[in-house]
Amino acid sequence: MAADSRADILARLRRGAAPFVARATPSPPPASPLSPRARFIERLTAARTTTEAIPSLADAPAAVARYLAAQNLPARICLAPGLAGRMAFDTVTVEDALPVADGIAVLTDCVAAVAETGTFVAASGPGRDQRLNYLAETLIVIVGDDQIVHAYEEVWTRLRVRTGREAPRLVSFITGPSRTADIEQTIEWGAHGPRRLHVLVSDETP
Repeated sequence: MAADSRADILARLRRGAAPFVARATPSPPPASPLSPRARFIERLTAARTTTEAIPSLADAPAAVARYLAAQNLPARICLAPGLAGRMAFDTVTVEDALPVADGIAVLTDCVAAVAETGTFVAASGPGRDQRLNYLAETLIVIVGDDQIVHAYEEVWTRLRVRTGREAPRLVSFITGPSRTADIEQTIEWGAHGPRRLHVLVSDETP
């Protein structure tokens, strides 16, 4: 196909789609008697994710220390670049973010969370390293109360507002610890991501 013909076809497709896109409106999210925060926590529990509510970002270090002790894990974490310097750790040692050493938990934040499925949304960009969401066996995520939306459709609006563009280069939707049942239908945890997922729901947005 000639380059001019291809460009003409694509241009006509764009023109034809534009009126539809302009008229399109998001579908309403499923009705729920719960607030987005309460629904989010309910769905996290259903997805085998543990949670703790904290008042502010300053309370995160103590919450992290409690979780690591309860799980009999080393008092050491890798801190996502965007959280560096924003909280003080007294009883937990902060390691370099990469590479993640065996047995060391990762503490990170997110750009949004979806109440209807208990999903947190991670996106690439300055201060965010998507590899941290998959390299550690234990992942701890801080989610701000006002980051929680009802449904997936609302996430894209949040991303456009936060980044100033349609979407970041990479967006990940993560629900619960990593698992697979590919081998003999037996569930294996931590197959391609964290074996344990813990979410700190904060009144303050990170």
